[in-house]
Amino acid sequence: MTELENVLPFSGIDPRGRVKFSVLLEMFQQMADADASKYGLSVRQTLEHDITWVLRKYRIDLEKYPTKESGKIIIKTYAEPFRNLFSLRSFKLWDAHGEFLGSAYTWWVLLDFIKQRPIRLDKCELMNAFMEQITDELPTDVKIPAVTAPTMEEPWKVRWQDLDVNDHTNHAVYFNWALDTVPDEVPDSMAPVFVEGEFLHPIPRTRVRCLTQELPCEEGRGFLHSLRHQEDDTEYAKLSSKWR
Repeated sequence: MTELENVLPFSGIDPRGRVKFSVLLEMFQQMADADASKYGLSVRQTLEHDITWVLRKYRIDLEKYPTKESGKIIIKTYAEPFRNLFSLRSFKLWDAHGEFLGSAYTWWVLLDFIKQRPIRLDKCELMNAFMEQITDELPTDVKIPAVTAPTMEEPWKVRWQDLDVNDHTNHAVYFNWALDTVPDEVPDSMAPVFVEGEFLHPIPRTRVRCLTQELPCEEGRGFLHSLRHQEDDTEYAKLSSKWR
């Protein structure tokens, strides 16, 4: 378990004074790497054993969206097994004034890099440090409906700087693409307070398109997003976002 203060960069604030969503994701990534590194389980460390982490699911659930007035963001993170198939990493975050902001959860699969096959957590000795059950009640699984009637579409090109250490598009980029396809008036007056993602296939350096469909929403506005190959329509990821 690791708890650290995270300083908000000046460039990480949007025109309405809110922390950019991508900056939150960067903080979570840095926190996860710091915690996993203590146990020899960061991506760079596991690659030395020809295994790596692959992100499968993501959930961000914010009670209060952070702004520049939040000051430093205090984040606590820890990992534990989820049905022995995933390593569930949880994040809890507070602002500099001690107010609870919300939670985030990521589900990771341990992958044999040579065979390209998942490894059960109890079959890998390296995972001993992450096998303790910490949470009494685990979060519900992420299940995102398919986009069936898209009304918005944006094309995107994977850039070199979008790639991570696995030579695939970093997951933060997926969320950036999806959230950028909503109508302009949405991010102008609202913030994404509940966002989920299911990652189906890694995205190499290619061209993709994001299809977005708005859903009926009692409060705020909600959307489904689908990231697909621009030509053969392979679906790389499904995401959803709720804005208030």
